[in-house]
Amino acid sequence: MSDTTLRHLETLRAIPRHPRKVTAGDVHAHLLGAGFEIDKRSVERDLHKLSTRYPIVCDESGRPAGWCWQAGAADLIAPGLTTGEALELELLARYLKPLLPSGAWASLQPRLSSAKATLKTLADAPLARWRKRVAVIEDGPPLQVPEVAPDTLAAVHEGLLHCRVVAVDYRAAEAEKARRFDLHPVALVYMGQVGYLVAMVWQYDDLRLLALHRMSKPELLDVPARQPADFDLAAYLREQSPLDFPGTGELHLQLRVHGWLARHLEERRLSKDQRIAPEGEGSDTWLVQATVRESERLVWWLRSHGTALEVLAPASLRQRLAEEFSALSARYSEDNA
Repeated sequence: MSDTTLRHLETLRAIPRHPRKVTAGDVHAHLLGAGFEIDKRSVERDLHKLSTRYPIVCDESGRPAGWCWQAGAADLIAPGLTTGEALELELLARYLKPLLPSGAWASLQPRLSSAKATLKTLADAPLARWRKRVAVIEDGPPLQVPEVAPDTLAAVHEGLLHCRVVAVDYRAAEAEKARRFDLHPVALVYMGQVGYLVAMVWQYDDLRLLALHRMSKPELLDVPARQPADFDLAAYLREQSPLDFPGTGELHLQLRVHGWLARHLEERRLSKDQRIAPEGEGSDTWLVQATVRESERLVWWLRSHGTALEVLAPASLRQRLAEEFSALSARYSEDNA
């Protein structure tokens, strides 16, 4: 399909149905955003040329004059999804499906099918190519995502959406058998691709975090779910750090790191007050200071860098890691034959 044909298709898709209208300038801006290189005068010529073949008209009753599809005009190829809208829906389907209520996802299926058709028809358009040139990958080892049963996800979504109690069998990570819980859904949180339900259990008011993939035999009850007063999800995640295994407070962290890790930390800082300085002239080691939140995730991160990083302070953290590494060294020194 030629660039001109692609541009004409995108032009037609940018025009709304009567009584809404768009100016030639609006269409020009839309085409530029879609990646087409064209001047406004050429857009105006395209519009007049297309109006001889398609039921689009220039409504000059108002100022500025605008273009629209005639009232009652057959759909033909437009007005449908623009390439930009189709791209948004395709990326939504790729990355955000778990965050949408099941009912909303089902209602989106016709538009998602239309989006796929649009991107297939306009496969050579600049924006259509975009989806093949972007990706999101996990910041960590390639662990398999645990499967969540569709009926579990649907029940959790419905309970959360309509504030109803959800009964599930839940098998905690350390438990041998599942237990039956009545959950009062409060929020849904994803860490990477693993989903967790923030909920109150039975008559208790404390918030618990339960992994979706550990739930089974869901039942949506016709019972209103209790909600904590003035709950703020952002504040809960920030202050309680439920997925960060928090400690009791802040740490004034001091590290000695090798050059490559220093460069990494210059790009991805540990904190706003982080400072990095070379340890000495000609040395490939750097000293890092930062005020960080105490958490097990921090300890995991420190362990992960092995000999590229040394904790200098606080002393308690240095001692903990020294003991762990000493035990690890002894374990690897054992004769396993």
